Amino acid sequence: MKRLAASFAVLLVSAVASANDGQLARALHESAARAAVGHPGVMVCRQLLVGIVNRDWVRGEVIEVQGHLIAVRIEDPGRFPHILKGVPYFHGAVVWTAPAEWTPCL
Repeated sequence: MKRLAASFAVLLVSAVASANDGQLARALHESAARAAVGHPGVMVCRQLLVGIVNRDWVRGEVIEVQGHLIAVRIEDPGRFPHILKGVPYFHGAVVWTAPAEWTPCL
């Protein structure tokens, strides 16, 4: 729980820093994302744009971490079919992505 609270605090700091320096904000955000979701067993969510205005949520679990990438096993692929970088998101699929693309599920 302490780790999750610290991760959210770093995400808040990265949002504040974005007003001053985009490059610093990006580095802080990536570092906070790795701290928040870069552990096996963490439930993560990702919001995806569908069309122009619709948004859909994909849910998964981090199952492995290698370097700057995480492997996420999709638990709930959302209401619409999604294919990102040629990989279809369906229940049980494992996708390798950057931690900054995901957020901890509440």
